[in-house]
Amino acid sequence: MEFVTTLVFAGITAALVSAVVWLRNSRVKARRQDMQELATQLDAPFSERDEFGLLAQLKDFDLFRRERRWLGSKGKIRNVLTKKIGQTQVYLFDYTYVVSTGNSRRRITQTVCFADHKDWYLPNFKLQPESWWQKALAMFDKSDINFPDSPDFSDKFWLTGEFESLVRKTFHPELQEFLVARPPVHLEGNNYYLLAYKPRKALDAAEARVFFENFCRLLELLQKKEGQLELLNLAELRAEKVELRRDDLHS
Repeated sequence: MEFVTTLVFAGITAALVSAVVWLRNSRVKARRQDMQELATQLDAPFSERDEFGLLAQLKDFDLFRRERRWLGSKGKIRNVLTKKIGQTQVYLFDYTYVVSTGNSRRRITQTVCFADHKDWYLPNFKLQPESWWQKALAMFDKSDINFPDSPDFSDKFWLTGEFESLVRKTFHPELQEFLVARPPVHLEGNNYYLLAYKPRKALDAAEARVFFENFCRLLELLQKKEGQLELLNLAELRAEKVELRRDDLHS
């Protein structure tokens, strides 16, 4: 009798596991189809897997370092849309990782936008919605970069960066107004890379389209930044060359 009970239990367990796997595979397939349709709408090439080495490129961003610490292993990038906007290569993709807490494991998928522009030289910065506890600690933590002329932006976002003067020039008034008027987003910038995401949130196709279009508009505004000479010449690496070109023009 005990043997029969064991067999029945094993059969039920196997059936449940099979059902879970089938359901997950069905969701993965449906998601892939939705993103393929979005790619067609945006006239953007689609790749089911990360054929661009994105995970390796993005490994130093806070988002990917944080999840790697929790996992102890790499996440996965899937459903990649890519499009060239002027000289900027833009990607929209799903990033999936697993969080382990004791005996439980939770699979999380979130939508990410990524832009690569070789002429940017953005300062290293991070922007995120300002939480209540960050507001409470503001008198002790002075890392948040605020703008006296833009109290709405300063109240809504927590902005940090290594080169404060360059970060301020990057977030010019028009860019601030754009971000304030739209749902809060996390941004990370570093040299010629820019990343945008909403933590632990996989956007449906319609939401992903709006997210992607807003991201492309944000890229346009970034290229309208004030003090462009100072920003592009991070650490004044190119100042001499620019001055030489100006001298040539006036000679």
